[in-house]
Amino acid sequence: MIKSKIFNRLYLQISVIFLIVLVLFTAIALFISVQSANNYSIEVNQKLNRELASSMVDVIKPLMKDGFTSEEAIADIMHSMMVINPIVEVYLLDQQGKILKYVAPDKVVKLEKVNMDPIKQFLVDHQHNIIYGDDPRNPGEYKTFSAARVIEGDQLLGYIYIVLASQEYISAAQTLMGSYILGLSIRSVIIILVISSLVGLLAIWLITRKLNPIIEGINEFGEGKLSTRISVKNNGELDRIGQVFNEMAETIEENIKELKGVDNLRRELISNVSHDLRTPVASIQGYAETLLLKRDNVSKDDQQKYLEIIYKSCGRLEKLVEELFELSKLQTQQVKINAEPFSIAELVYDIANKYRIISQKKGISFNTVIAKNIPLVEADISMINRVLQNLIDNAMKFCNEGDTINIEIDPKRPEKVEIKVADSGQGIKPEDLPNVFQRYYKGGYNQQSTGLGLAIVKKIAELHNTEVTVFSQYGKGTTFTFDLPIAVVA
Repeated sequence: MIKSKIFNRLYLQISVIFLIVLVLFTAIALFISVQSANNYSIEVNQKLNRELASSMVDVIKPLMKDGFTSEEAIADIMHSMMVINPIVEVYLLDQQGKILKYVAPDKVVKLEKVNMDPIKQFLVDHQHNIIYGDDPRNPGEYKTFSAARVIEGDQLLGYIYIVLASQEYISAAQTLMGSYILGLSIRSVIIILVISSLVGLLAIWLITRKLNPIIEGINEFGEGKLSTRISVKNNGELDRIGQVFNEMAETIEENIKELKGVDNLRRELISNVSHDLRTPVASIQGYAETLLLKRDNVSKDDQQKYLEIIYKSCGRLEKLVEELFELSKLQTQQVKINAEPFSIAELVYDIANKYRIISQKKGISFNTVIAKNIPLVEADISMINRVLQNLIDNAMKFCNEGDTINIEIDPKRPEKVEIKVADSGQGIKPEDLPNVFQRYYKGGYNQQSTGLGLAIVKKIAELHNTEVTVFSQYGKGTTFTFDLPIAVVA
């Protein structure tokens, strides 16, 4: 039902606009056609009668003697021409354009003199352009005319000025033309409107039919059906709209999924942080309360023990907050890597020297296996230092006395240096292996861990466009591997 309403409304709106534009264009076309036909009629009339005045001069010349002496004979000739061609008005002018004699219907002439400029222009015009002159019967109006000089010997006596359409003829012609134009207009408008409307409305229907599924898809998407997509069959402009919508819809759907994931992560973060904070805070509060309220009943050895527990709990809280802050910055991309060439071998040696003291206290053997001529790598040295420390810390947690931790560096891959951190500790169960890089995942082995170390490792590796892989056999040990690009040194 909604689909039908949208289609009908859109179709009607476009159709009304189309019909209005069509009527306007039809009216303009008719106006231009009428004007063109009228101008053409005038031009033809003037060209056909262009030599009319010259012919009349040839007729009256034999009657001329010492000027216009035979005035009655000339008037008869002018009147005869008027009878033969009633649409003309004949005027005899002197050299300045003053009307000497004339033959016109009803003898209604209001001008005593006509403007000579159009007459002179007519006489020198060889292009036969349309030229308008004064209408002696209607001051301020202009008509097409024919004109010729009246010359006796070498003397210019005056001009024959013939207006080619009298007032009565124009009135009748306009009435006839109006009737003709009215009939032509009605027929033309009907034919044009019918044909154009049928073709136009069909075209609009085809266009709106393609638009309809696009509008329907947008409405469904707006109602919350995020999986809605528009079917695209061709590569036309309207199909391109559907493609753009589909791309937009996919982007929006992915963003919504990401937002939901972020929201779930936020909830998980709050839950995990509150849980992790509760234990050390409760421990600190409990032992501090014991020392404050029952100090006299607690021996010095127990007091020392309680203070050590409080100190360790504070340290754990500090580490948890630091790792949370670090992971948060990595996830929100607030940390930018500062890649530079450095010796990965020297970095590993330095880290190994720091951890050997700790490993010796736990009875763990700590070794470095570094190939010769290791090239410089391109990376952020502080971040790679953090990765190595987190991997070694993770190995130390799951190793016992007599176990071994090895750090290996080998340029096995082209343009890459491979780094491995391997231990012979208790290893990871197969069901836990896919989850080791997840936030707060502890696998049930070491509840003292924050569960953020390997998540930080994974995020730093992603910033360096590399991947940390893990291989483990439960009861035999675990190996973490990643690689770094060889530095290009000029």
